[in-house]
Amino acid sequence: MAKAVGMALHTTFRALPYARLPEGEPAIDAYRRLANATAEDLAGVPQTDLWIWPTLAPYQLMAAILQARPVRQIGGLWASPRVLHSIGARCWARAARRLAEAHCPVIVGAYDELLCELYRSFSPGLHIARLPCPYDGVPNDRRPSALRRIGFFGHQTVARGINLMPQLVTALLERGFEVVVQDSGGRVGRSGDKNPELVVLPFVADFPAEIARCDVVIWPSQLKSYMECLSGVVSECIATGVPVILPSGCLPAALASRFGCGTFFHESSCDAILEAVDEAAQRFPALVGQAHAAATEWRAVNGTDRLVDWIEAHSAGS
Repeated sequence: MAKAVGMALHTTFRALPYARLPEGEPAIDAYRRLANATAEDLAGVPQTDLWIWPTLAPYQLMAAILQARPVRQIGGLWASPRVLHSIGARCWARAARRLAEAHCPVIVGAYDELLCELYRSFSPGLHIARLPCPYDGVPNDRRPSALRRIGFFGHQTVARGINLMPQLVTALLERGFEVVVQDSGGRVGRSGDKNPELVVLPFVADFPAEIARCDVVIWPSQLKSYMECLSGVVSECIATGVPVILPSGCLPAALASRFGCGTFFHESSCDAILEAVDEAAQRFPALVGQAHAAATEWRAVNGTDRLVDWIEAHSAGS
């Protein structure tokens, strides 16, 4: 889309936020090198009015502070600083203290109040703004009376429960459900593809539209991977008005619980997830109503347009 309107696209950064830290040196020294390299990369960026960090890593915050030019910047937070690297919280605290002392024109915000509260424990002296979450969902008029079509969406990995999926999908098919599995990475087994009730999707161009075609979405992720991290799949389900089944005790579960559209399983096993499916089926009409109410509530405070409005309102003179 950017290229279609004539925008120039180029690589800016040498450091990748999701890359592991190099071994053989203290982690704090490796993180310092990431910050310095990123600061050098930023120094080569042409003069602009505003820099936006869609997801801000601790070393990126330090690099933003190290700029000689007083560039206005807005950074968004999607997960705890320790999610990417174990040393992340320590480095974030250092950068936050530096930011408070330097009075740089940098605004830091998180995409939900739950994360705002979390970051205040890492950086009590730094104001963490509550940003609108840029998930829009799609209009969804479907109000099925019984649970029939179950979806699995997102990049399927071990952290997101891929090891459970063969047994889980088989069990759901045996119970007479239609099952939709997004497999854009080609990591899900194809042994059941001949079953007409199983739909395996490649790359999904319109993610929320596919979610809206389901009666419920199962998000079988491991609890430990999302204790301090939000989920795009869960956020899109809420925005689209589709009930979601997910593990209790994690940050996405707290979000779904607040909006009233989740059903929870309490251990990472097929039996526990199937028990949650049974619970959702038993109260399904009420659950659908709650999910539609949740979508209305979500769109009142979240969405791409609301985030753009927030950025425009807070960027001038920041």
